[in-house]
Amino acid sequence: MRQRKKQKIVPQKTRIVEGATAAGDYCLPDECWETIFKFLIDEGDDNNHHFRSLSAVSKQFLSITNQLLFSLNVNNIVNKPSDFLSRIIHRFTNLNSLHLTGNKIYKSLRQISRLQFITLKSLHLNCKLSQFPSDALRLVSRNITTLTSLTFSHVPTFYSDHLFLIAECFPLLEQLNLSSPNFPKRIWRHNSSLNEGVKALSSSLLKLRKVDLTGHYYMDDQSLCYLFKNWKFLEEAIIIGCYHITNNGVANALRERPNLRSFSFTSYSYFDPEYAANNFIVCPQLMSLAFTFGHVSKTGIGLLFASIFPNLQLLDLSRCSLYVDDIFHVLRNCTKIKQLNLTNYSGMMWHEMNFDVPNLEVLNLSHTMVEDEDLGVISKSCHGLLKLLLVNCCCVTKKGVHHVVENCKQLREINLNGCQNVHANVVASMVLSRPSLRRIIPPQPNYCFSDTDIELFSRRRCLVQTALTKNVKL
Repeated sequence: MRQRKKQKIVPQKTRIVEGATAAGDYCLPDECWETIFKFLIDEGDDNNHHFRSLSAVSKQFLSITNQLLFSLNVNNIVNKPSDFLSRIIHRFTNLNSLHLTGNKIYKSLRQISRLQFITLKSLHLNCKLSQFPSDALRLVSRNITTLTSLTFSHVPTFYSDHLFLIAECFPLLEQLNLSSPNFPKRIWRHNSSLNEGVKALSSSLLKLRKVDLTGHYYMDDQSLCYLFKNWKFLEEAIIIGCYHITNNGVANALRERPNLRSFSFTSYSYFDPEYAANNFIVCPQLMSLAFTFGHVSKTGIGLLFASIFPNLQLLDLSRCSLYVDDIFHVLRNCTKIKQLNLTNYSGMMWHEMNFDVPNLEVLNLSHTMVEDEDLGVISKSCHGLLKLLLVNCCCVTKKGVHHVVENCKQLREINLNGCQNVHANVVASMVLSRPSLRRIIPPQPNYCFSDTDIELFSRRRCLVQTALTKNVKL
């Protein structure tokens, strides 16, 4: 048969012009480039440095990246032009999240408050060396009514008046982070006024879905129950470092909010499983629990957790004093757990682990005395691990690492930072032995790998993060 002569198809609008720019050569519409950029760059990370590189290619790329930037970090603006923030926000028209840092943060807030066109949804303030910007926040609340997320962590001088101000100015908040405030010593005994401020928050912020009150030491059973009762949409609560919360407070809080999805709390009282069995309600929606009691008075907590939290997927026991048998009971009975954090936990006898935990994907054993033989048992029982953290595990050697690499056939990430008895030269053999690995943090962050090793890592698409590659993405 006669073969047809192939014709070269040339787009009608494409012309080859001598000296054309790189963007002009390809002549793709903006929508295509947007899709490409989104594919190359993960939305969850700080991508400003990637956007800077792309925007320098051409005016077309500059325009596209301006539209794709939704979050921006702005440092101290004291030495910048008075209209600096205005020009920034005019440039990035889709900006909906601002992170402001500096000693004079109230000046930034005042500039923002004068921008009538801005539609911010998230505002993150970090001003460790300045006073609480009450007046500036009032101005912001009057002119920006779209704000649904406010983060004001590490506030230098925090009073109950600030809780009342937030309750008054931002009633539409869905996320509130007031973690790790610095309370002046003279108000440490005035818990009643602070609890009244918490009540004001609970009465005003009726749309709240996520709250972080870490470090609010004054929180007690009554204030915790008050929060959970009024915040009917609450999905995630972080109440860590609150000394006065008891078994009764936790039980009442869960009873008020049975649809809670994530709960992190601290109590320095004894946790009584028998009391919990009789007073805690079943919470089928709870999937994440950071459990911290000073001590557990009895064993049997594994069966209890399985009955109260049947769908638990993330369990953080890093701050909890549990018996060794209880950890095994939890792993045996809470079969849906995917992430387990045992940081700083001591006394685990992993050689007694004679059962499989097939659904566990992330295990954090950082700052523990886990040994090579332990890793051999763990890697066989938890063979579906995707991520293993062994930061500062000084008893681990090359032998233990090879146990993990050999048995965990789906392993994608391992952190060996600070493992003194493991040398970084083991990394190359790990990459060769386990093709699924995509990220490795070696024991020595300043180790210089050879060109051959670097070529191997690149070919296997494995990021070996050292001091020189922290911002590199594959």
